[in-house]
Amino acid sequence: MMLDKREDANQLAVIKKKYAFDRSVGEQYALYLNDVLPLSIHHNSTIAFTSLMSGKYQYSKLFSIADYTLVFKVPYLRESFVRKGTPVTSILGNTFKNTFVLAISSIGIALFLGLILGVFSALYKDTLIDKFILFVSVLGMSLPSFFASIIIAWLFGFVLHNYTGLNMTGSLYEVDNYGRGSFLQIKNLMLPAITLGIRPLSVIIQLCRNS
Repeated sequence: MMLDKREDANQLAVIKKKYAFDRSVGEQYALYLNDVLPLSIHHNSTIAFTSLMSGKYQYSKLFSIADYTLVFKVPYLRESFVRKGTPVTSILGNTFKNTFVLAISSIGIALFLGLILGVFSALYKDTLIDKFILFVSVLGMSLPSFFASIIIAWLFGFVLHNYTGLNMTGSLYEVDNYGRGSFLQIKNLMLPAITLGIRPLSVIIQLCRNS
């Protein structure tokens, strides 16, 4: 992914050394844990993989013993070898906003519908309405999210697209075809939010009914 047909074995060896791919799986795992943990041990050598002089870490020194230093640092998630050196924290930061909006939306839908359906289920306990709501909540708990997402996207984004106007896929922000910038597309948020809200919705319904 990082090399093309013109690259040679020496460049491949350099990349393997940079990402510690030339070491055993056990060593790679230990080095990764050392990078992501707030408390970590680093070698004082400038050529060591865990060298503090590499500029990779944001840290505060605690104490040193011989050639090693114990530090308290910001967890280092390394660089992406797919995106050619882009920090993983930068990639996560770019997608965090959309993920946060999706999470809040799904919880909001679950709370709103869950409280209403839970109250109805409690008011009409042991009736046909109650049994139907319980059936929906049990189905929501047992249905795997990945399967529910496929069914919901296919049904409302493809089969009923002419009526719902919803898409099977899409981003929260889409670029305008006329080059006028990106615009918020709330409709692309609806199906993912509903899908992620199904399981907490089921829990809230049963909690409201039983209380």
